[in-house]
Amino acid sequence: MQEEKQHSEEHLGPAREYWWNEDYLELLAKRLYIEYCQTLVDIGCGKGMMGFKFSRYMPPGAKVYGVDYEPGYIEEARQRAQSQFGHNSIDYEFRVGNATDIPLPDNTADVTLCQTLLIHVKNPQRVIQEMIRVTKPGGWVLALEPNNLVPNLMFDRYGETDYNVESMLDVLEVKLRIEKGKKQLGEGFNSLGDVIPDLFLKAGLRDIKVWISDKALSIIPPYDTQEKMLRVEQMLQWVESEAMGYDYQDNLNYYMAGGGQKEKFDAYWQTLLYNKIMLKEKLQNEEYVSAGGSLVYIVAAQKPR
Repeated sequence: MQEEKQHSEEHLGPAREYWWNEDYLELLAKRLYIEYCQTLVDIGCGKGMMGFKFSRYMPPGAKVYGVDYEPGYIEEARQRAQSQFGHNSIDYEFRVGNATDIPLPDNTADVTLCQTLLIHVKNPQRVIQEMIRVTKPGGWVLALEPNNLVPNLMFDRYGETDYNVESMLDVLEVKLRIEKGKKQLGEGFNSLGDVIPDLFLKAGLRDIKVWISDKALSIIPPYDTQEKMLRVEQMLQWVESEAMGYDYQDNLNYYMAGGGQKEKFDAYWQTLLYNKIMLKEKLQNEEYVSAGGSLVYIVAAQKPR
């Protein structure tokens, strides 16, 4: 029997460690006064990456909590805390729990954060309210969330700039219907990043600040760095395992829920399969080029005192 995949498993490989430029995280830590932060909480922490990264800027004796509903991720985070971070004077504690019912007391954290969590939940406002509950008055609530529709209007190679407008609009329609359908089915909205300030404002947070990540996930030949090689390896795994948009039935279900017709989706899918073969060949031959642009928002706001 095939083992059931854990949520977001295709995102949590080694390449995830390169999602952020380290000097940018250092800048964020200064903006959020992490050096004075005694307690940080990471909701939907996965294997603990963001807690580990921000803990480098926290004072000795500080506490980092991580919460995720996948027990396997929590166990990996605990092991990593012991093996890699057990010597850095930060106390790590990872708990299994749901973002809509965080297993922590009121007013626990100086900073409560989430990364690519709100895009996956049915009711992001409820999760934000829970994040506020566990944050101390005057503390920061921090969301790191993307707009995943933006890359559909980005180009990898100069030849692609001679595009056919009608064909491009057909693909955009499919992508929009998939996004709409996923939201209709209660599985989140992949481009939520744009509206986090609106959600924070509705939740009663104040002093809302918005920044954008400066990280581009580029792949440019030669593939001669650890970061590039891991990214290529991850893309090849996505292509071969039908992850990250290559699963026919899931995408068809979303598309139909978004008001699409199966015949049109199947025509799109045939083109996708051809492009997938071409992508795999280019990656294997070190011919694939991508600037790797993305749009990831960092939205921070304070809980009223």
